[in-house]
Amino acid sequence: MADGGWAGVDAGSVGLLADHVAASVNSLLGNMVHAAAGQAFLEWTRYRDAGELHRQLVVPEEASDRRTFDATMQCAARIAVTHSISQGAAERIVDTAVALRDRLPKVAECLRDGKLAPRYVRLIVERTDLVTDRDAQQVVDGEIAAALRRRGSWSASRIRDMVDRSVYRVDPDAVRARRKAAVDARGFWTERLDDGMARVEATSTAEKAIQISRRVDALARAVCGNDGRTLAARKSDAHFCLVMGVAWECQCGNDDCDAPTIDDAAPAPRTVPGTGSSMTLHVICDLETVAGDGETPCFLDGYGVISPAHLDDLLAEPGVTIAPIGHRDAPLAPHTPGNPYRPSTALDTVVRARSLYCDVPGCERPAWVCDIDHVREYDHDHPAHGGQTCPGNTGSKCRFHHNLKTHTDFLDDQTIGRDGRIESVIITPEGLTVAGPAFDGTDLFPALKDIRFTAPQNAPPAADNATEPAPTRRRPRLADKHARRQTEREHNRRTRETEEQARATDPANDELPPF
Repeated sequence: MADGGWAGVDAGSVGLLADHVAASVNSLLGNMVHAAAGQAFLEWTRYRDAGELHRQLVVPEEASDRRTFDATMQCAARIAVTHSISQGAAERIVDTAVALRDRLPKVAECLRDGKLAPRYVRLIVERTDLVTDRDAQQVVDGEIAAALRRRGSWSASRIRDMVDRSVYRVDPDAVRARRKAAVDARGFWTERLDDGMARVEATSTAEKAIQISRRVDALARAVCGNDGRTLAARKSDAHFCLVMGVAWECQCGNDDCDAPTIDDAAPAPRTVPGTGSSMTLHVICDLETVAGDGETPCFLDGYGVISPAHLDDLLAEPGVTIAPIGHRDAPLAPHTPGNPYRPSTALDTVVRARSLYCDVPGCERPAWVCDIDHVREYDHDHPAHGGQTCPGNTGSKCRFHHNLKTHTDFLDDQTIGRDGRIESVIITPEGLTVAGPAFDGTDLFPALKDIRFTAPQNAPPAADNATEPAPTRRRPRLADKHARRQTEREHNRRTRETEEQARATDPANDELPPF
């Protein structure tokens, strides 16, 4: 390698752009993806070599080494000094390298091949750590690697849920032990900070943490737009008010402020949404698991995969309602009777259970705080021409990504494959197609694919002698092109109207608001 390090390597020799200035948008994005795959390969190289260091320096003495500064510590120290990192960070590298070498060799190959981002490696290693049986390790390693090699995108939450699903299925007893130890270790503490500040921390069960977080967030938002505090600062103040039972007030200082004052003496449920005495949490599970006859992992919206033992704890809480999804014989209605645009409760639930999170790659907003989006836009003027309210044309999108699709040139597409899985993509304004999530609720609950819905009220008639349809585009490529142009024209129209309004208000002001 040249004296300049990696900067001296010819970009073209490793498949990178030689001239990024003249490259198109899609070429630049593709170059970044290729560079990320290169980072994964280099990270795999580091772990491979750390594993070899461990084999040479640690394994010969591992069984009998009782020294304080044992072979493992000395091996990590070599890495620490050559990388200018802490001893703890170096020991984590060694631990991860050994886990990839001995427990997760197929996962390591996914990292080598650019199928796994380096930032997720430690997450997988930690969440499979309690699987000690060799045969079980091989099963978990194979299942995780097979999922990682699917076409699609991953996020930290989806990686976590996919790994937990496999671990819970293969070694439920270890999960029960981990669950009990985690609950028993819950606690509360404070930490002194500088400048007269302190940090308050607590650990609790996931469902309690979600309820606290939502209540604090809702109270923090009960202010007018002139409150000068940041949202984070308001959450800190809201947390104090809720714990101490003191009044919550907007701090805008205006006498005509219309934000509610939440009195500390109010015995009834508070008037701020989400701050009352009850809160809805959504848990997806098999009915067999509810009855105590199943070992299938469950899913707590806003948290992720939980064990059947955790579900038992939740079922023991007062006010729990069990609502089965679907019926074995009768198909369900996809939309409300009086409005074909609005999903029925059944479709709403199935779509969220299927998505788990926002469907846009990398987004981790929980499904039950997302919007139900028509992938192909619903035509309110001519419903039979627009996207139907049905399982194949609806998905979960957070408000940001819903608006991004609505108001920009980003497009999405969605099909149902022959295996019943939803296959979604996001299309950038330059036409680059990015595969949607590679893991969803049907991986946890395959029965979701068996739930049937009747045809939408305005759906086109089915063809005679219809067979199982092959996956298709939601509309012809030319129609996408026309729709993109229409979106751009609409954007131009809004810009022009805003400019005209600004000039009419202040003809002397040539500065227009940014867009």
